Amino acid sequence: MHNLKDILLKYPGFLFVTTLLVFSFLYDYQSIISKPPQSIHAWRQSDCASLTLNYYENGMRFFEPETHNLTSDGGTTGKCSPSEIPILYYCVALLYSAFGHHDIIFRLLNTLIFFFGLFYLFKLFRFVLKDIFWSIALTLLIFTAPVLVYYGNNYLSNSSALAFVFVGWYYFSRFLDEKKNRWFLLSVLAFFIGGACKITALFSAFAICGIIVLELFKQVNFGQQQKLFGKTYFYLLPFLAAFFVIGSWILFAHWYNISHRCTYFSTTIFPIWDLDKTGINTVLQAISQRWLDNYFHPSTLIFLGICVLFLIFTFRKGNKPLQWIMIFISLELLAYSILQFWTFKEHDYYVIDMYILPVLIILATFDRLKTLAKPIFNSPYLKIAFALFVTINAWHAKQIITERYESINNFQSQEDLYSIEPYLRSLGIQHDDRVISIPDYSHVSLYAMNQKGWTEYVDAQFNRGEKKYYNHDSAGIAESIENGAKYLIINGIKELYIKPYLQAFSRNLVGEYGNVLIFDLKNQTQNYTLPERKIRYTIRCDAETLNDQKDSYIIQDNVITAGNGNTQSPEEALEGKYSAKLDKNNPFGMTLRLNDIQKGDSFAISVWRKAQKDSRSGIVAASVGGGGLYLHGDKVIETEENGWEKLQLEFFIQQDLPNHELSIYLYNPGETPEWFDNLEAVHYASCF
Repeated sequence: MHNLKDILLKYPGFLFVTTLLVFSFLYDYQSIISKPPQSIHAWRQSDCASLTLNYYENGMRFFEPETHNLTSDGGTTGKCSPSEIPILYYCVALLYSAFGHHDIIFRLLNTLIFFFGLFYLFKLFRFVLKDIFWSIALTLLIFTAPVLVYYGNNYLSNSSALAFVFVGWYYFSRFLDEKKNRWFLLSVLAFFIGGACKITALFSAFAICGIIVLELFKQVNFGQQQKLFGKTYFYLLPFLAAFFVIGSWILFAHWYNISHRCTYFSTTIFPIWDLDKTGINTVLQAISQRWLDNYFHPSTLIFLGICVLFLIFTFRKGNKPLQWIMIFISLELLAYSILQFWTFKEHDYYVIDMYILPVLIILATFDRLKTLAKPIFNSPYLKIAFALFVTINAWHAKQIITERYESINNFQSQEDLYSIEPYLRSLGIQHDDRVISIPDYSHVSLYAMNQKGWTEYVDAQFNRGEKKYYNHDSAGIAESIENGAKYLIINGIKELYIKPYLQAFSRNLVGEYGNVLIFDLKNQTQNYTLPERKIRYTIRCDAETLNDQKDSYIIQDNVITAGNGNTQSPEEALEGKYSAKLDKNNPFGMTLRLNDIQKGDSFAISVWRKAQKDSRSGIVAASVGGGGLYLHGDKVIETEENGWEKLQLEFFIQQDLPNHELSIYLYNPGETPEWFDNLEAVHYASCF
């Protein structure tokens, strides 16, 4: 036992790697490593994977990035460039050239780079704190941030960018301590690679340049007998060279996208001043309710707050260069948050490069604790408590990761698409044969099948122009055919019922693979007829009549009732005298409770609504007592001049519901009153 302790003390790196692997197994990295893009932000994952696969299959032309989705050059090519230099994607493509295309290669390389960065973060803590426990525990605390755990072995380059920032900080700390220029140049190289992978990884580099400039103009005395940076220009030039290369790529990407009329990858900003008060509150609500505990466990957020207060109260006794760097980074993050404010509503990965500030806060806190209160720093009781704290955080991260890959993962509905490629090739469909893939509002399915083409993507023009809708109606399908679409690939026969305009293009069936139907768009010889759905019953509720208790609407000769009759209002009506008024006090409207619902049944629900612009209200269908079914529909299919609009929600029951029960109701989560009238629910029997 003594020998084991001596070995661990002699080889702390081995001890760290061992604990890192234990945490990785806790997070199920060994199973995740082979998964294709899926779950939260499968779309962005697929973009990265698509850029990589297209490099591999299209001649490895570095300056001609493209994806499977053909939304550039007027909907005819996939030419588009991300803002990051595609170093990671190109390296993975080189590995594909040696070993073939396998998703595990991408995830494995990204994971190894991330672990490499965590190892250097451990080295940074050890170099500064000179304590094995704190070096391991504090690094592992960072590895309990659910966002980092999720993207650490994923397809996005953000985690690799952060990893190289950790490397850069280790070498920069060595430089500050030893004044050896080789450490400085290695730090600049690491910061450059990180910034090349993601420009926001340059937060640290900009901050370091800030203290160089402060010293150059003698604005701050860092308390050293000699200057931190002797020949100032010598230290600025490497950073300026790195900024020049990265800036040149951004200009190239901007030019490349403009020349190909591409508005797919963002090379612009989404500032807070583009939003009104409601929009700002919506973003803040999404952060607080959806993302905050994905950034860190709440206890860690409190811990970071305590660290900040400690640093403020002991400001005069701190490391001046590090303090100024943290001030600069804080200002940069504030500016970044303002300029990209809208993106934080849906994009958790936009915060990845911001994690450098919590890392530096923790580093500065424990460095100061070691100096000012060494007995506390060395306390075994504190270390035991902190080990439990890290364990709680790790368990929280595990729960979030499990949720992302299981309960909120829709991979099962697309599973056939990820294995369909050999079957498509057996039909004579080549990877560059253009297809229309439905349903898909992203481009995930195109990468999954390795097919060039179009989906139901909506090009929002960065919210600054007229939206372009792909394949949302027969005219859209015809346009795709004109641009070269040869095949229509339908993932689930339900789409042909829900979107009747597809039926005219679904005449010649050339293949079936699981739930996927493949139609030839060039051959109109009909060999396929869609089975007709049979209506089981239709329910209509016009809000005119209540039961004796005044708590339910009476419909269909008093046989069926719809709940929440207390929402009846004479203020507005589409027809008759009444409608259902929903507001912050009564957010739930007409509610139907339906029984004997079978797998394969389908529904067409519609209702008329009078609402304000940007309303979030609509129709909800949910299983009763759990079961995982929750659908929200607010698609407008008809409008009247008097402000009323008709909403529609169509869906199929694709699983067995608990007790075969389904609840259909109206919901208004906003504070502004809205009115609903003429609810209709058509229940179709299964045709499978």
